[in-house]
Amino acid sequence: MKKYLKHLMGATREYESHLENILRLSSKHLSHIRPSNLLDVGCGDGTRTLLLAQYFRVPPSCTFGVEFYEPHVRKAEESFHASQIDLEADCLPYGDGKFDLVICNQVLEHLKNYQGVFDQIIRTTKSGGYIILGIPNLAHLMNRFQLTLGIQPMCIDLYSSHVRGFTHKAFEKILRSTSGISYIACEGSNLIYPLPLFLARPLSRLYVGICAYTCYLAKKL
Repeated sequence: MKKYLKHLMGATREYESHLENILRLSSKHLSHIRPSNLLDVGCGDGTRTLLLAQYFRVPPSCTFGVEFYEPHVRKAEESFHASQIDLEADCLPYGDGKFDLVICNQVLEHLKNYQGVFDQIIRTTKSGGYIILGIPNLAHLMNRFQLTLGIQPMCIDLYSSHVRGFTHKAFEKILRSTSGISYIACEGSNLIYPLPLFLARPLSRLYVGICAYTCYLAKKL
């Protein structure tokens, strides 16, 4: 029964939903661009980075990623330019205005120094280039239920590696008030726990603020 409920809510497809969210946002607002290069901040083992590069038609020779976990860096290096860095302490190892597109998905919630990393992302994006950011939503419907019952919200679970929580409205406020960029749009994931997917999908288009995950598009001025 538990396995069936997870399937009904889409919980078995969380990883895939992160990518789908970016692709939906991009298909609406970036279908007219073909970036010459791409940086994925927090690229993991590179699997999702390569799929994004393929979508934007960026060749591996022009695809870059940074990651902290060394085995993931070694794996990513087999396919594109990958570097090992500690985002809490290190600057991005690239010059100002190098990238047409910078993606940072499901990373900022793991960082105490998220603002410093965001500043680095802006620095390395070309003027006129684009930034895509994805986060878990602290105001997700399930988190609201959990807080009402006095339960720790799932996106900042005490045993997870998350150290920070962002609500959709708070993150939008950050983007609107950050100098050097123009906030364009956002997209909510198809996942709205505990709702089944057939309800979550249409509701996610209307109520981004209750989705499990949200992603955002901004343009470097």
